[in-house]
Amino acid sequence: MNDKIPLKTFWEAVERRLNECSADDLRDILRSMARRVPPSGRRDFLAQLGVGAVSPPAPETPWEDLLDDIEDLALEVRDAMASADEWEEEHGWQYEYEEDSLGPYVEFVEPATLLFERTALAFDHGEFALARQAYRQLFDLLDQEDDYGRGLSLSDLIGPDRQEVIARYLRAVYETEPPRTRPQALYDEMSRFSQYPYSSYGGMMLEDLIQISPRPLPDQEAFLADWIAFLRARSEPQADAWLREAVRMAEGTAGLERLARTEGRAHPRAYLDWFAALEEEGQHARVLAAAREALQTLPRHLPIRAAIADHLCAAAATLNDPQSLRQGRWEAFLAKPTLARLLDLWEAFPAGEERIAWMRRAIEQMEQVRARGAPSARLYYPAPDDLERPVSPNDALLAHARLLAGDLAAAYQAVAGKKVLGWSSSSSDQALVVSFLLVLLSGRPPEALPPNLSSLWSWSLLVTSLGLWGYARPEEEGLPQRAARVYGEHLAWGLESGLLCLDATQEGTYLTWCLDVARKRVEAIVGNQHRKSYNKAANLTVACAEVLRLRGDAKGADAWVSEIRQRFPRHRAFQAELKSALGRKHGVR
Repeated sequence: MNDKIPLKTFWEAVERRLNECSADDLRDILRSMARRVPPSGRRDFLAQLGVGAVSPPAPETPWEDLLDDIEDLALEVRDAMASADEWEEEHGWQYEYEEDSLGPYVEFVEPATLLFERTALAFDHGEFALARQAYRQLFDLLDQEDDYGRGLSLSDLIGPDRQEVIARYLRAVYETEPPRTRPQALYDEMSRFSQYPYSSYGGMMLEDLIQISPRPLPDQEAFLADWIAFLRARSEPQADAWLREAVRMAEGTAGLERLARTEGRAHPRAYLDWFAALEEEGQHARVLAAAREALQTLPRHLPIRAAIADHLCAAAATLNDPQSLRQGRWEAFLAKPTLARLLDLWEAFPAGEERIAWMRRAIEQMEQVRARGAPSARLYYPAPDDLERPVSPNDALLAHARLLAGDLAAAYQAVAGKKVLGWSSSSSDQALVVSFLLVLLSGRPPEALPPNLSSLWSWSLLVTSLGLWGYARPEEEGLPQRAARVYGEHLAWGLESGLLCLDATQEGTYLTWCLDVARKRVEAIVGNQHRKSYNKAANLTVACAEVLRLRGDAKGADAWVSEIRQRFPRHRAFQAELKSALGRKHGVR
């Protein structure tokens, strides 16, 4: 069917309709048409009506017509979203690998930024009702997405501090909400900004609302009482944080103490806030006593006990109380068995048999936990902190403890039959045990190792130091270096005391096994063309040769390298990596 209407028929229909309409009918028709005109087409529409040049009057304030201007921008964005398919067909191929591309919405970044700035000016001049409504409409605009997941977000805006934007809105909610409904309204809005995508800007607290304006918070004392009562009835994680903040504001350190002692099982983080307040006051003896009380009160399975034990240790260190420090290190390890806490435990004791005894105790504890099948941490995206995330000891941590306890036989037996791939995993114990045994068999201290063996040893410590998400947490920065220092002490003392001394049979067994594992690993990597790991295979090959050479077997070292080289004569990329590894010298990578 042809949708085109002939010109004669069109004009006849127009004239007929005009003859049917009164003056008021025509006004209604024009008004209806005007409402459908996009903001960018208003001048053209007026020109069609024969209206002359139109200049809007200068606004008396930057926030005059603010809500209308926000609605205009929202209309333009909605029109752009309605045409998202057409834009995608024409331009989408240019952005198919850019998931964060704004696409057709980049032109709205500047006007949206200006609207947020005008809203901030309204807020700063006490126009709280207007600011609340404007921010609400702007956030609704940011929540819109087209069918391709594109749209504006707060992070796209240029200039405004994101946390300050949210704080102004929440303060406007507080200022305009009646006292009776204020706790519920504020809770709902603060909860909204505790969720994705706004959670990435940091959780909002009542203190943010106070600091965003030089004006005192109205009815603060009465509100805090209502806020505390309201939050006590909530169970969400953010409610716990806001309750503790409100108690601190209203009642100070004494209030935090009451909250911890009366409701600590429901709000265990109250203990941490109480300790922090006492530490600010320099009351370290009270922290020590309070932390002991908390550890006696809270269930033993709670991971947060580790953070409580950390406060105990800090107080004990300040008070020069080594016995309490050791008690705290053990409690922290029990709650969260990690490499950092294992090293804390090691360092809490003087060198010698006592350290070995506590490593053996740690091994026994980890074996019991693993036998019970304790749940491991769920794989959530990283939270602001991991105080309450459970930790189960992995294979690598158990291997660390066995090596530091001098139980080489147990460490060896645990990994002897394992697959030779997967050494890059943070839980890989085979890489750690092979590397340690090669270092021990070399007869050299860690600081005097040849380059490839040194690289292999450092890499195994690095890999087994990584956290759940493949990177070190801020409090664990430098963990590989700490581990290297601890192992250096351990090797020196172990050889001096005889703990790590091997007889000829043991040396032969471990050396043969290390070479066998190395051979299988190189074959698995190169034979299956895992090209990104060719450098690792070459490093392991030459590290083994370095050990043989240090043990006085230069011919065996040359034969070993020749065997590996001849096994893969056509793998030029691997041969190049092998040549590079052989050419390394101390201090050169």
